[in-house]
Order: sequence, then C-alpha cells, then structure tokens
Amino acid sequence: MKLFPDLDTKKRFMKTGLPFMVGVAWAPIIWMLSIASLGPAFFSLTGSWPVTQTAIALIVLLATYILLKLFQRIGSRFYSKDE
Repeated sequence: MKLFPDLDTKKRFMKTGLPFMVGVAWAPIIWMLSIASLGPAFFSLTGSWPVTQTAIALIVLLATYILLKLFQRIGSRFYSKDE
C-alpha cells in the first residue's frame, strides 16, 4: 500500500505537513537543551522554578516557530509550485 496515491499529494504533504511534524519532534529537544543551559541562570534571577519554566517555554515556542519557518522556506525550494 502506497502512502501517497500520487505525486501531487506527496508534494502537498511535504510542503505543509512535514515542517509541522519536524517542529513538533524538535520541541522537546529544544526544551531539554534550553532548560539545561538557561534554567539555572533564570532560576538564580527569579528564584522560582514555575517562572523559569514559563520563560523557557516561551523561548522554546519562539525557537520552534523560527525553525518551522526555516524548514518551510527550505522545503519550498525543493517542492516549488512550478514542478
């Protein structure tokens, strides 16, 4: 059984669905790196883990959004509308 019945469906998925899947997959990795590297510094400034985790969550959302836009831009080069 083929996952994509035709080439156009595959291209549409690669342009829209794949960057979101990559963004979701990378979010926990970005979270772990951010909380390990920036967490102690934010905790020493704020003195509260909930505030630190909220700040890190905002950073992770921003980084994931930027990576998502980057992946979409790169994907549009490979799967352009002209093909």
